[in-house]
Amino acid sequence: MNRERSNVGRSAYSERVRSILVSSNSKDIARSLAGDLKNYESGEIHDELKWLDVQEHAVKILNSMEKVVFLTPEELSNETMMVNEAKMAGYEIIPIPSNLKNRIQGQLDDTGNPILDLGQFSFEYTESFEFKFVEPADLKAQEKKVFDKTEAILNLIGGKPKRVKEIKISETMRKQLGSFVEAEGLWEGGKGRIIIKRSTLPSIERYAGTLLHEVAHALSGADDVSREFESALTQMVGMISSKTIEKQ
Repeated sequence: MNRERSNVGRSAYSERVRSILVSSNSKDIARSLAGDLKNYESGEIHDELKWLDVQEHAVKILNSMEKVVFLTPEELSNETMMVNEAKMAGYEIIPIPSNLKNRIQGQLDDTGNPILDLGQFSFEYTESFEFKFVEPADLKAQEKKVFDKTEAILNLIGGKPKRVKEIKISETMRKQLGSFVEAEGLWEGGKGRIIIKRSTLPSIERYAGTLLHEVAHALSGADDVSREFESALTQMVGMISSKTIEKQ
């Protein structure tokens, strides 16, 4: 590339280097690019990895070769439960810039598999689990007695929110994010339903607490340990306390 002149800056042949990198299928080059991408957060990457198309190529290679999830620094800070879940499932977290995230979102790697960013990981995590639903008629007498209090419990906070379409009971539940313990309740915003684990039904306190916890998620549209969720929960506690005091 430099037969004529003895002193040529890197910029003179940068486009040629870029072309070679993004078109290379060499396993050695692939591993080098993928390994360099892992150093993005520390800033210790080669100049060639600062090119967005080369970063994209490195992501596709790394996604096809290793068990990784690509997250922006903001996601690493805000989505701690999902990050912990990914780590416990054996995934390595690879930090990437926001502009690269926008570029790889919804794309496939060289083997035809979806690139695993936060959205794709969340989707696969959700879809991998199958609930074992129990119809109210199949509940035991004591369980049904508690479940039949659902409307009365919701009336304490002004009735069932419009966005809650149904309330289901399941024998099985997904693990709580970042934990090996099964959750007792779940709000599925996309489907407008609350799912509660059957093991809560022997106790009205346990069932009511779980139900109202998930209603707070439905009302706030927020995860645990967030200001929006805490605000919704506090408002419900206030409503229940007011109704209880008024009856005295």
